[in-house]
Amino acid sequence: SSLVLPLDLSDVADDKHIHHMVDCLCAASLQLFPAYAPQCCNAHEFNRVPELSMVKKFTYVSARYCLLLAVVSTIFSLTPVGRAQAQSPAPAAAVATPIPAQVAPPYKNVGISTGVYNDGQAALWDLNITDHFRYFGPEQRLKGYRPEQPIKFSHVTHVANNRIECQYCHWSVAKAAYAAIPEEETCMGCHRLIVKGKDEESTKNIAKIKEYYDKGEPIPWIKVHVFPDHAKFNHKRHVKAGVACQECHGQIPEMEVVERVSSMKMGWCIDCHRQRGSSIDCLVCHGNK
Repeated sequence: SSLVLPLDLSDVADDKHIHHMVDCLCAASLQLFPAYAPQCCNAHEFNRVPELSMVKKFTYVSARYCLLLAVVSTIFSLTPVGRAQAQSPAPAAAVATPIPAQVAPPYKNVGISTGVYNDGQAALWDLNITDHFRYFGPEQRLKGYRPEQPIKFSHVTHVANNRIECQYCHWSVAKAAYAAIPEEETCMGCHRLIVKGKDEESTKNIAKIKEYYDKGEPIPWIKVHVFPDHAKFNHKRHVKAGVACQECHGQIPEMEVVERVSSMKMGWCIDCHRQRGSSIDCLVCHGNK
């Protein structure tokens, strides 16, 4: 009769609900510990304490039940079986076995001109020697043109050695008319957090990139594959048509300095269109896009 509850449960539970909970509690105790079942599980126990409310009766039974479990647990711990379980060592934690990193096979050098359509020649008379000695046309449009860039960037290091996917940097190659040059943010995403430079020269080049990045200025890269202004080239259309990168650009992963592997003359483009069944109408390349 001295039990005091902090909450009044009369609003949320009626006598029927409490009777049901008590019946379930008693049934469980009878099944688990039939020899030690509390006498209060007898329905007549409540008749002997009529002055208690139903909530207090439920609390009274629950307290006796918990006390009984504590006594049984203590007795069990004193038995040989209980002492053996208490003294048995805990199972050793599973040690995670590191998964070995997959080592990519070494990159096979096949030559920078391998895979170029028609070996970069517009016709039989389009000999490499004419581009070598700069006999025709400006230097920027001849085969072998390789300008010195403001920052030494090696595709051998990034693509052949570290196997960085081309579209990780040139993300718009299949989405836009132009194959975008990566922004400084793309470069600094790796070099600011992961790679600081493995030698003095690479450290200096990364420092130059960071300098442009901090200033918010684009790196003044020099364009290698220059087209005349009157020719309209849509990069996205060629990629979606199945033209492979090396057919125009050669084996870029083998180039320390990017260079032209073809003069990209008009006859070279027209012959490729004919072989693939594409249109050779003048407006395809010289019309307004």
